[in-house]
Amino acid sequence: MPTMIFHAPYPLDRNAKAASGIRPVRLRDAFEELGYEVLDVTGTGSERRRRIRALRQRLRAGQRIDFLYSESATIPTMLTEPRHLPPHPLLDVDLFRLCARHRVPTGLFYRDVYWAFPEYDEQVSAPIALAMRSLYRYDLAWYSKWVDRLFLPSMEMGEFVPVYPKDRMRALPPGGTPSDVARPSLQDGVLTLVYVGGLGAHYRLHEAVKAVAGRSDTRLVMCVPEAQWQANVGEYAPLMADNVEVVHASGDALEHLYAKADCGVLFVDPIDYRGFAAPVKLFEYIAHAVPVLTAGGTLASHIVTEAGLGWAADYSAQALGRLLDDLHAHPEVFADTAAHMRDAREQHTWLARARAAAEELTAVHQ
Repeated sequence: MPTMIFHAPYPLDRNAKAASGIRPVRLRDAFEELGYEVLDVTGTGSERRRRIRALRQRLRAGQRIDFLYSESATIPTMLTEPRHLPPHPLLDVDLFRLCARHRVPTGLFYRDVYWAFPEYDEQVSAPIALAMRSLYRYDLAWYSKWVDRLFLPSMEMGEFVPVYPKDRMRALPPGGTPSDVARPSLQDGVLTLVYVGGLGAHYRLHEAVKAVAGRSDTRLVMCVPEAQWQANVGEYAPLMADNVEVVHASGDALEHLYAKADCGVLFVDPIDYRGFAAPVKLFEYIAHAVPVLTAGGTLASHIVTEAGLGWAADYSAQALGRLLDDLHAHPEVFADTAAHMRDAREQHTWLARARAAAEELTAVHQ
């Protein structure tokens, strides 16, 4: 039976609602579905230490392990303990050294590079940003020595990742779990748009709300975290109308939203970050065969238009309004696009992502 190591410098949470918690669980399960025996090296520092000790014994006994796949944290590896103190500062480095010694190929998914942008100073204060950046760079320094492949949400993000060699970077976007929901098209002649995601500086939906508010032929359902809605309601309240609804749901409760959606919305302000960030919700829309409306100039718009999974318009209420008029004039495009998505989505599942990682890593020493 093929064997792989699944590493994360934190405990996995099967009830996670955030993308950073969902992805590791989905990929770990996908590796098992591919037929791998998964040696788990996740958890707290003391749990990982115990599991690394058991792994070392397996390797010394001559067991062949195909590869190690790791999911990084959103914070520096040293700070992943509950109190953010580094009682085991070299524990994870030692794991990768151990794999290198036994010629076990290693890959690590590097989640984000927000810390490299000026906005990070505003978020955490300049002195903290300076200290945190040194820890992020320390991680990248040991990755460059001990990690064979650095997986990224997109290759576009690689342009902003310092230290690590570009020729060893590979794209490994989020995935989805295919789900077929009975979905009426333009029920009562009304186009239902559904947005599922965050709200804030990185997720500005103002132009989408302006474009839809007051239209008798279109409604928008915004499913956002309640705390984020409360923090931003002052910006959106003047733009709202009866045909714009705000709900707070997650997990399985999202299924009824996808069941009523004619389009999934990712019509967000195309800030620089959106040029390389691949939202998990894009791949959930794809998995549910929900055509996607995106703002031009984003990675999401490139993926969607390139693969025929939806439509893009400039980020303005006027441009989106014109696109909505066109879609209402040709309602048959929704069924056609959804049918195409049901065929295309197999390329964007968690299983497909795990298979791609396994193929890349098993070829490292060939």
